[in-house]
Amino acid sequence: MKQATRKQEVDIFCKKLQANFHRYCATHQLPEKLENFTDYLIDQELIGDNTIRQYAISELFNDLYPENEFKKTQTVEQLAGRFNLTPRHVWNVLRKKEK
Repeated sequence: MKQATRKQEVDIFCKKLQANFHRYCATHQLPEKLENFTDYLIDQELIGDNTIRQYAISELFNDLYPENEFKKTQTVEQLAGRFNLTPRHVWNVLRKKEK
């Protein structure tokens, strides 16, 4: 029963999301491209600021960690400076990702 309800929710969500994105692009005279879809999700607040920050930090960590000779502390401090955050905050973001 739960799976059927979940599938129904996802189907409705996807259908409405696509229709609303199509309308958004028509209203703003934009092509229906992935870059515009990302802007749409952010503009409609379907992706929050915390999610964006966490994703950016996690992905950038993955890029910088090997460049920093696999030194976690150095990479975390670099990210903290770049995002104007404390190293503790960056560590917390990375710990959340591991869960």
